[in-house]
Amino acid sequence: MFTYTATIYFGSHVINTKSSDDLDALFIWMLTEGDNDFGDYSGQIVNNSNLEVIRQFKKNSFLN
Repeated sequence: MFTYTATIYFGSHVINTKSSDDLDALFIWMLTEGDNDFGDYSGQIVNNSNLEVIRQFKKNSFLN
């Protein structure tokens, strides 16, 4: 079992999930996945052993 799980959301909908033991690699993955389109993206990385949220990001970008 991996140590961390990252989840990306578009609004309240889960877009993608990935697990790994490498916290920094998961954070970079979240930022690049959330940077693909315009909109209300957010994400978080959770420690699987205690369910503590380790890192989060939120991006709001819209075309005018």
